[in-house]
Amino acid sequence: MNTIAIVLVVGLVLFTIALSIFSRRFTRTTADFYLAGRKVGSFSNASAISGDYLSAASFLGVAGAVYASGLDGVWYAAGFAGGFMLVVLFIASALRRFGEYTVADFAYGRFGTSRIRLVTVLAVLLVSLFYMAPQMFGAGTTWKILVGQGFFPADAHGLFLGVDPVYLTGVTVVTLIMMFYVAMGGMKGTTLNQIFQFWWLWFAMFLVVAFAFGNGFSYPKALERVNKDPLVATKTVSPTELTTPDKKTGKVMLDNAKATMSPEAFAALEATLSANSGNEDWMKNAKLNVLLTQRSKLLKDPESPADFKKQIFGEPGHRYNAFDQFSMVLALVLGTAGLPHILNRYYTNPSGSAARRSTFWVLVCIGTFYIFAPIAGLAGRVKILDAFAAGTLPANAAVVDGILVKSDQVMPVIGQVLGGQWLMGIVAAGAFAAMFSTIGGLLIAAASAIGHDVYEKYINPNASEAKRVFVGKTSVIAFSVLAFTLGWAIPYFGLDKAYPALIAMMVTWAFSVGASAFVPMLLTGIWWKGTTEKGAISGMLVGLVGSISIIFMNIFQQLKLPAFAPDQGFIGFLASLTFPVLFTFPAALLTILVVSKLDGKLPDNVDEIWMRIHGTAHERHERDLGLDKVGTLFGSAKS
Repeated sequence: MNTIAIVLVVGLVLFTIALSIFSRRFTRTTADFYLAGRKVGSFSNASAISGDYLSAASFLGVAGAVYASGLDGVWYAAGFAGGFMLVVLFIASALRRFGEYTVADFAYGRFGTSRIRLVTVLAVLLVSLFYMAPQMFGAGTTWKILVGQGFFPADAHGLFLGVDPVYLTGVTVVTLIMMFYVAMGGMKGTTLNQIFQFWWLWFAMFLVVAFAFGNGFSYPKALERVNKDPLVATKTVSPTELTTPDKKTGKVMLDNAKATMSPEAFAALEATLSANSGNEDWMKNAKLNVLLTQRSKLLKDPESPADFKKQIFGEPGHRYNAFDQFSMVLALVLGTAGLPHILNRYYTNPSGSAARRSTFWVLVCIGTFYIFAPIAGLAGRVKILDAFAAGTLPANAAVVDGILVKSDQVMPVIGQVLGGQWLMGIVAAGAFAAMFSTIGGLLIAAASAIGHDVYEKYINPNASEAKRVFVGKTSVIAFSVLAFTLGWAIPYFGLDKAYPALIAMMVTWAFSVGASAFVPMLLTGIWWKGTTEKGAISGMLVGLVGSISIIFMNIFQQLKLPAFAPDQGFIGFLASLTFPVLFTFPAALLTILVVSKLDGKLPDNVDEIWMRIHGTAHERHERDLGLDKVGTLFGSAKS
């Protein structure tokens, strides 16, 4: 147990709770609870948006993806960093000028029916759940390496409810903390926390990179070394196909190993298994090492130049083919504009121009962060190997032949390798800060969808402000329970064994659903006056249902369900799509265009709506009132 790291994490938690309690006095109305009174200035909101955006996928997942897949992992950083360009150019200021509280409010105000509001609420909740899943998995993973102890009793196989009790403890602790501080502080408390949490995790990432260079790390030399290291070409072949473990007994079996390996590689595998048959820790880690399994499938014959090229850390095609690579980047770029918890933050700006300025500062903040993350991943690839060879690797880092069992643990492990307990503590606190900030935004988005878009509009429109805030807080608690369930389900159903760099993968799924469901509606609703309500609903449903269906097909294929195997015709082809956006986004956009043309029924007040979204008169009005000059977190607009 890392005492210093735990003290720093506990200090972070206590500080966030204190901020939430402090913010409670400012949370009396629904505008306060959901939007922080619309008084968050540009730089403050940019810091909060960055904290909202830089989730466990960014802090743990991007470095983990680079660690596992080299250049294929770097594309995660490129896509995440580029995502806000679409927002700043086409969406941010228009949404803020339109006003209201949520994305569902925009859909209702633009198209004028309750049907599209309810469809939007459904999409908001589903996207939020998809995005919540990797945060919960990151919570359990970080807790396990930080604390290494849990408070759930283990059964005879070391499990509780079918999963590791230490992992489940981390999920439980983070869920309870987030449930409390979001329900207590609302958007103002969440905003203050997100500002603090962003700068903490940015500083933690910076420190890891600084310590790496201070310890003799050289990016070109490290890249050359990893590309030529025989460990990549040989040792990673030996413990291959150690999959399909029995969940209850933990027994390790060979799954069609002979059919997927050269005779020499299989002979090496048998020798390795025989030599380590009495070493339970080695066997357990080997069967869990998804990275080694993935590499061995690519490299059946170490002497084959064509297959060896697939192992080159600095070249594309290591993890994804060209189709998946393009679809992944498209999902990340488009998906940023389809994340409801990010879009909701633009309603907290006092004006449309302030929303644009916020996005400029966001690009600066996250751009620098995503320069650091790939460097940290590559540094982990070489420094962890060095520590393993020297016998100085931390005991709580599960490895096979110097390769981490879970690549998503690279940040806390490299922190401990480079800077001991203090840097490990700062990194661990940064990981929890990343999870807290994003989970806070997701809980607020879900609460606003349930409390504001459903309860206030349809169930009890005449409810008092106190009642509305109470329903919002209750929604936070209910959604937190769902988040906990997701955190438990991920290892129970074996997703952590099916995918390398799982956190980054799951976040990209959330981006894929958001890009497919929301972005076509937002782009056409803002920029094409001919968009109709039926067209918008049809497009949203096509994007939402299509993306979720393909994602689950891919999961079923990775979990080896025969009906979704690659040889199962069209179903097998769809299931092989790691990221569905290249199909679902154009399909949703085309559906909106075609159905709107066929329908042709525009809202009666479409010209008024258009002026509200694009009219310069509104901008001049904001300027005359001085609303575009608010630059502090709780600055008051002139009246």
